[in-house]
Amino acid sequence: MGVNPRGQAKIRLLSCLAAALGGCSSSSPGLPSIDLGALSKPAVVTARDGGAAALVGGRMLWTFGDTLMTVTGADGFNYRSATAGWGSVGDLQLDEELDAMGAPFQLFPFTAEEAAYNAANGPTERYALWPGSVIEAPDGSGAWIFYQRLMVHPGYLNFEGLDVGLARLSRSSTVAARDPAPLFSAPTPAYALAAAVDGGFVYLHACDPVSGQLDEVCRVVRAPVADAPLASAWQAWDGATWQVDLTQAEAVLHGPPGDLSVSFNAYLGQFLAVYSGIFSNGVRGRTSPRPEGPWSEERLLFEALAPPSGNDYAGKEHPELATDGGRTVVVSYAHATGTFTGDVRLCSVTFP
Repeated sequence: MGVNPRGQAKIRLLSCLAAALGGCSSSSPGLPSIDLGALSKPAVVTARDGGAAALVGGRMLWTFGDTLMTVTGADGFNYRSATAGWGSVGDLQLDEELDAMGAPFQLFPFTAEEAAYNAANGPTERYALWPGSVIEAPDGSGAWIFYQRLMVHPGYLNFEGLDVGLARLSRSSTVAARDPAPLFSAPTPAYALAAAVDGGFVYLHACDPVSGQLDEVCRVVRAPVADAPLASAWQAWDGATWQVDLTQAEAVLHGPPGDLSVSFNAYLGQFLAVYSGIFSNGVRGRTSPRPEGPWSEERLLFEALAPPSGNDYAGKEHPELATDGGRTVVVSYAHATGTFTGDVRLCSVTFP
């Protein structure tokens, strides 16, 4: 059967809402890897996932998806669908703004209509705003965050994608401003993942399930960086050229279960795609000469720390944290530690 978009990335938080010496798991096939620990979170936060990040003004901006809390925030909600924190490069300790109740702020403020709907029907029926990927704003003022707006319905992994928007975040802030018009609306795929800037363009991917198969297929669009806030600026790769008709997008990548990263790796001399395996703790990678492919066969990079049940998810690489010219890269993934508890952990991986 197909895997729901971002399905694995919500199994731990929506359905049930020890580092090993020398590696990221007690049995670590793949490449040499070292568990670096978990990113910090506020005392009232029990779990959150995601982990999209970017270097912005010399600091790392980390964004997270569904965030569970032990308190009701000053806004009357005891959960967040997106939060953020800032940290120094390579530092696990993040700085996060907190409200009077000690709760982190919602990264993307809801509209009055969305907030009212969530107050009346949430958390099982609600609007959700999930960060997909991040780049530094071209003028250096802060970050551009591509996010997905969804409607979460009661039931197991029962959510529908509505559209993809762009939000702008000032340096050191953890509350962004949403552009009023979406970039992509359903049934157009949710191009919000794996933002990569190359040759004056920003590339975005969308990954969707393949009907009747245990597989996901990813497509890619691009726009000039300065024009990325304009829906009309985006073009889709049709397998041979770039098309203004986004319905002509062809599959460029198979396997990522609703989340991935794409970045150029100087050591490999190739673009590197990193993602979690489907229903697996294995984090996998592929290489390509261009963001649109063709992509190599996937290989196992490392086995993440095994959670108490289920699987880790949301694996992605952060090129800003790479060392030795890209030979050693850093990957984040979401890791459950128990029922309603979990972290975003980091692992370093070294290529031969």
